[in-house]
Amino acid sequence: MKPLQHGLAMPEVLIAMALSLLVALAAASLLHASNGDFLHNGANTRIDDSGRFALSIIGQSLRQAGYPGEPGADAATGPAPPLAIEGRDAAGVATNAEGLGDPQASVNGSDALAIRYAATAIIGATAGGAMLNCAGFPADSGEWAWSIFYLARAGDGIAELRCKYKGENGWGSDAVVRGVDAFHLLYGIDTDSPRDNIPNLYLTARGIDALDDMLPAAERVMRPHWRRITSVRIVLLLHGESGSRGGNRLSSYELLPGADPGARIDEASLPAPMQHRARRLFTATVALRNP
Repeated sequence: MKPLQHGLAMPEVLIAMALSLLVALAAASLLHASNGDFLHNGANTRIDDSGRFALSIIGQSLRQAGYPGEPGADAATGPAPPLAIEGRDAAGVATNAEGLGDPQASVNGSDALAIRYAATAIIGATAGGAMLNCAGFPADSGEWAWSIFYLARAGDGIAELRCKYKGENGWGSDAVVRGVDAFHLLYGIDTDSPRDNIPNLYLTARGIDALDDMLPAAERVMRPHWRRITSVRIVLLLHGESGSRGGNRLSSYELLPGADPGARIDEASLPAPMQHRARRLFTATVALRNP
């Protein structure tokens, strides 16, 4: 066979080209796998940070629930202080409505949580307060403040945990954490008489409402079972960026197994861009200091 100009026969050139292609394919595969691992690890780190931050903010607000304020403050007086804590199952919240307002469409059947407390002034200060709402703002001393948590979608369609509060110029709502698929709650209720502030069972908001509905009308108006809540169990499901999980397998997540069949996320039912993402459940149980 006639040699080529560079001194290699045609079969040798073909073999060299095939080997070069194999090396290039192997390098591309390694790069793709390395990039996938980078996305996955980065997404999980961000999910961990976001989940811990969300639980911290909600827990801090829950520990303030029912705080009566300064001795003799107007907010702490009266025979019927407002509910320290109130929840709704599978409900969103309107930003401009008073408190929880009328139920709105929820994100993936997520719940809403409202917390009330009376602020206390900082010792020696002439203004401001030591008690902060979920947005980090102090409430006026002597009035019942709000911290309301719920899910809503941002302008780009990504769901986020939001904090609703009452400011000087009306109601406001700020994003706390982005990338939240679901937010669910169980309420620990003390059914003992006399009370020992230890929960005997955990119920959804509908379960607490059902107990109040069985009471005579004169008692029901006070919503006494909501006043017996001594702890709250929080469950959040967060997701990472697109491409943060490889493979074709779709997963399902039970957020409150045995307690609420509706607290479930099936990736197959989500829009295609929201599937195949890194996801993680975060749970915490917070005891109320001021039931």
